Order: sequence, then C-alpha cells, then structure tokens
Amino acid sequence: MINRLLDNRNMHWRVRQADRNLKRLKWELKRAFQHTNLETVSKFSMVVVGRNDNYGGDFSERLKATIDWNYNHVPGCELIYVEWNRIEDRPSDTEWISKRYPNSKCFIVPNSIHQVYSTNPKIPMMEYFAKNMGIREASNDWVFLINADVFLGLNTFKNMTRLSKDYVYGTHYKNINWDGGPITEKYINDPKHTINLFSTNKSLNAVVGNFLLTHKNNWALAGGYDESLTNHRLGVDDNGMLQLLNKGLKTMVLGDHYHLDHNESRIKGINTTTHGHATTTSGFNNVPYQNPPDWGLQKFEKVQKSENVWELKEI
Repeated sequence: MINRLLDNRNMHWRVRQADRNLKRLKWELKRAFQHTNLETVSKFSMVVVGRNDNYGGDFSERLKATIDWNYNHVPGCELIYVEWNRIEDRPSDTEWISKRYPNSKCFIVPNSIHQVYSTNPKIPMMEYFAKNMGIREASNDWVFLINADVFLGLNTFKNMTRLSKDYVYGTHYKNINWDGGPITEKYINDPKHTINLFSTNKSLNAVVGNFLLTHKNNWALAGGYDESLTNHRLGVDDNGMLQLLNKGLKTMVLGDHYHLDHNESRIKGINTTTHGHATTTSGFNNVPYQNPPDWGLQKFEKVQKSENVWELKEI
C-alpha cells in the first residue's frame, strides 16, 4: 500500500515536471522566433509599492534585498516607490530608499487619501491604486511592476534588452527560502533553495501580480488598473492583464522571477491579515473598463518632504 502511494506521488511529480518543462519550451521557442518590431531598450522604470506595516515579517529587509538586486542589474534603472497609507508612528521606508538609490522617486500616500478611495476598512493597502500612481510617475518608456519580495532571474535581465511594444511580458514563478542576506546567484543556481515553482500559461495568469513589463503607452491605452475596484485585494492584477489583452497586446515570457517566501505568502494558502482580507474580484465582467483621466492619483498635490520624497495632499 505504501509503495503504491509512493509510486503515485512519484508519477504525479513526473507529470507536473513534464508539464512545466513543456510550457517553458513553448515560450522559449516563441521568443526565439519573435523578430518583428523589436527595439533595443537601455532604460527602465521599476515600480515597487509597499506599506510600513512589516508585511510578512522583515518587510524592509526583504525590500532592500530585492531592490538592491533588481536596481543593480537593470540598465538605466529609475526606481519609483509608492508607500500607501503610511503608518505615522513608524519609520517610513522612503527615508532609506531615497538615500540608497540615487535615481529614485518616492511618494507617500497618507491615510486621508487612502480614505478617499477605500470602501473596505479591512483592506489598508490598496496595491493597484499605488501601482497606477507608479506608472503615471515613471519617466522612462518601459515600465515594469514588481512586488517588494520578488527579484528577477539572470535570464530575464538578458531578455529585457530587446522588446516589442506589441507585447506585455511576464515571467515564470519560483518560490524560495531566503536566509536574510543579500541576493546572490546561489538562489538561482542551487535548487535546494527552491520550495515550489510553476511555469506560466498563455495569459500569464497567477504571475502578473509579481512582475509585469510593457511600454508606458500601453498602460496609457489601457488606463491602468481598474479604480472602480475599491473593495478588492486579489484578482485586480489578472483583471488589469485582461484589459491589456483587450487592447490587442500579445504575451511573452522573458525568464524567471524569484519570490522570497514569508509568513503571509499566498502560496501557503494562508488568509493574510496585514494587508487585509483576500477579497477577490468575480467574473472579470467589467473588462473593458475606463478609469477617469486623472487615474493614478494625478488629482492630488505632491509636496516635497526631502530629496526624492514627496507626500500627496488634497488640493
């Protein structure tokens, strides 16, 4: 009986591995034959959002480790950091970010503006409103959105140098154990750090919340993530991806991204509490949607607090 169970588990593992490998091969072949409308890209804007609430534990340390790696590997990288609904009696991550990364712009969204948009008091972090603001504030043509606990693989960096405006780009997912130190190639090269992984599908589902790259004009066409979703945390990323596809974009995978596992990681199936209940969009029946022209918090005044740091206030 035990041997039969072990054989079944081994068979399931082999089937999953074969499926992952087949998906990766298909994407690699698709990218190899993508020759139309490619341009050489030498500058990017990287959008990261967060809150000074120690999400998942050791939040600032994870944020520093991933930004260090991504910022130093991406050519001509501009960092846009949006701190949403800042907790006033805790240190702001914008303080060290603005000093550590010279080419950075940090924006603090106070609770008063959070209250303008939020219709769910159980969700203190409105991630996709913050990402919308990051998109609008980006100076470069090519913008990628990446979560605070995610770093990109060397294969992704390599393939980011030649891109097409006709595409939206994603990555395969790897969840890893992190020992608290700087990110190095050991997390990429040594499989013992990998907890679980999967290869993405044609629509890039389940990975677009961690990393998404496309031309800024495509976001202008799409109008950002749907700002009518004021009661949701999950599913907004897939909804925005459907909006981009609705505008005629095609999908491509560049390589891998690596997620630093933590106590509130969704992969563990835990209903996280720091950023609120996991309220999910249903049906995606609002695509295509249309945000107002001032989407991305453009109607608020930006008051400079220090070098590279601005705080929003109502006009």
